[in-house]
Amino acid sequence: MWNNKIDQTTTAVTCPGCGLSCDDLRIETGNGRLTSMHNGCEQARRFYHSAFDNIDRTPRIDGAPSSLDEAIDKGAELLLQSRSPLFAGLATDVNGMRGILGLADRCGATLDHMNGDAILRNLRVVQDNGWFTTTFTEVRNRADLILLVGSQCIERFPRLVERVIHPAEGLFSGPDDRKLVLLGPWVGSRLPDELAPLNPTLIPIGLEALSDAVAMLRALVAGQPVNTGRLDDNLGDALRGLADELKAAAYSVICWSAAELDIPHSELTILGLAELAKALNRESRSAALPLAGTQGDITCNQVATWQLGYPVRTRLQRGYPEHDPLLNRWQDLIERGENDLLLWIASLSSETTPPSCDVPTIVLGHPGMVFKAPPALYIPVGVPGIDHQGHWYRSDSVCSLPLGKLREIGLPSVGHLINRLHERLRSASGEPVGGAPC
Repeated sequence: MWNNKIDQTTTAVTCPGCGLSCDDLRIETGNGRLTSMHNGCEQARRFYHSAFDNIDRTPRIDGAPSSLDEAIDKGAELLLQSRSPLFAGLATDVNGMRGILGLADRCGATLDHMNGDAILRNLRVVQDNGWFTTTFTEVRNRADLILLVGSQCIERFPRLVERVIHPAEGLFSGPDDRKLVLLGPWVGSRLPDELAPLNPTLIPIGLEALSDAVAMLRALVAGQPVNTGRLDDNLGDALRGLADELKAAAYSVICWSAAELDIPHSELTILGLAELAKALNRESRSAALPLAGTQGDITCNQVATWQLGYPVRTRLQRGYPEHDPLLNRWQDLIERGENDLLLWIASLSSETTPPSCDVPTIVLGHPGMVFKAPPALYIPVGVPGIDHQGHWYRSDSVCSLPLGKLREIGLPSVGHLINRLHERLRSASGEPVGGAPC
């Protein structure tokens, strides 16, 4: 059961600011304003201040203010006229995504998340080969060697060190005795201060060379003959030492952020990391820890998979789901002019405005959004975890966390608006209007 009471001081708040979904925030509010926050990182502070500083709930049709009922009518009209709609953005909570899938099924829409490129870098590996992953709790309590690939994991997930890599205590592995290796485009002066207690081993390498380095590391772990001087003498020696450390570890963890690996054939690099963890499991214990979840991409994909049997980049135009990770990419659909309507859902950040395109655009977006050119319809929506309750999946996908409600200013949730649009479409088709379609 939900507790609908909004306290002035709320503890154990789950933060949707990134995929870590830290659930230990303590937030104080007064007169509808954020007065203080404890345990939140700078990213969390930007997330909450952006929401609390924006309270406009006026819908706009072609830039002109309108009532919510008028906006719903306009949205239904645009959806009825569309024959090939694209539902993209998809930054919302579980209930919002459930509603989106129901509406997409009725409208024959194609679905893709704004972070679809990063999602598919990992998903294509899972689809083709599978992988062995772990959870934040397992890493906190058991890992004795952590390999961070790339240089943005901590930048994108600011409390990763505090919450996962080097917590105050661990049940089966002493955090102070933990070995940390950084493989990527690191520069010593850029190392975060919180890594200092772990005295990490630094193996500098450009992202474009990661694939070769990972392949060599896999060969070294497998005991295959390798010319380590093929890449660079220093790098080869460092990789040989890393291979020995990985084989000696009781529980090694290989961690990366797919969003950072924006390089050609990045899925092959990720495949190499996943296969490295598999190989290490033959003699010891090892697992992958892919980091994601920003803008609700993990939540979106979880709901799509359990309801459709397919992840994002799925088309429902023929009455059944057709998943194609290449043909259904939202950027390409817009560029090729294959959709006649864009429904853009982005409830978590005012900066995630829709792309410019030549078709009518409906935006269910953060109340702080500012557009270069007004869309056909813009309805400000509530921010999950601030304006309404909900559920949210964190990066390791093992559980859904509850999002609370911190204020009441009349901003509707994405799920509520989508269901109202769905009801208007049902009414227009002569169907009886009943409960929520999702």
